[in-house]
Amino acid sequence: MMSTVDLIILGLVHEQPLSAYDIQKAVNYRNLDRWVKVSTPSIYKKVQSLAQRGFLSCESQPGGSQPAKTVYSITPLGREYFAELMEGIARQSVSILFDFNAVVANLNKLPPAQSRRLIGEIKENIAGTRDFMEEMAAQREHIPLVGRAVLGQQVAVAHTLLDWIRGFERDFDEEDR
Repeated sequence: MMSTVDLIILGLVHEQPLSAYDIQKAVNYRNLDRWVKVSTPSIYKKVQSLAQRGFLSCESQPGGSQPAKTVYSITPLGREYFAELMEGIARQSVSILFDFNAVVANLNKLPPAQSRRLIGEIKENIAGTRDFMEEMAAQREHIPLVGRAVLGQQVAVAHTLLDWIRGFERDFDEEDR
């Protein structure tokens, strides 16, 4: 099974050696947790697993007044695994999964007023995501093309979802009359 978390971690240490804490900070700064399912505990576990499997090497570095920290570097085997993940994940069919679709699929089981309220909440959340992604894109104009491309993709998806939910809301209101 191809692991996007492995790919993210290997991609980050491919750029430069990092501690697990620095990997987590990079994930947060780049908002990678908004694009793929990745959590802080999974990052720490995956870093250890990648090191145990020989994909990362680790070196203890003195921390001055702080405790020593372990810094991870990608190994030649890790570079091979990275390339394998890149190829494998690029070949996978694209999943378009939105948790709110479980709500939409069950709206006909609720009173119309409650369904309308939930549609409104979904619309507000999509708009909030769009606003957040547009703000990130504006703040991150200096980042490499690949990062700008993903941000642009996320903004476009949010706009499309917002158009869709507005149309669905109209259709729902018309059908309910």
